[in-house]
Amino acid sequence: MPIREPNMTRFWITLQDGVDFVLKNFARMQGGEIYVPKIPSMKMIELAKALAPHLPQEIIGIRPREKLHEIMCPLDDSHLTLEYQDHFVIKPSSPIDYI
Repeated sequence: MPIREPNMTRFWITLQDGVDFVLKNFARMQGGEIYVPKIPSMKMIELAKALAPHLPQEIIGIRPREKLHEIMCPLDDSHLTLEYQDHFVIKPSSPIDYI
């Protein structure tokens, strides 16, 4: 089983949890903010071991411009980010004017 990079991680959310998160946040929206769920991440090699423990793993290397780790809340936006129990909200950097 080809593995790009043993330390590569990705976030995981079920389709239903994603839909529920979006629908729940429609009621909270004020305009321009970004809602980010707090969800688990996992190493891709661990996923491969869990799904196909009997298959040999081959490290094939990361692709150009591919991220080793995804980032949900960038450091550049930390001053705009509010943390809640199960999610983050990244406020817009400038007011949104809907005309």
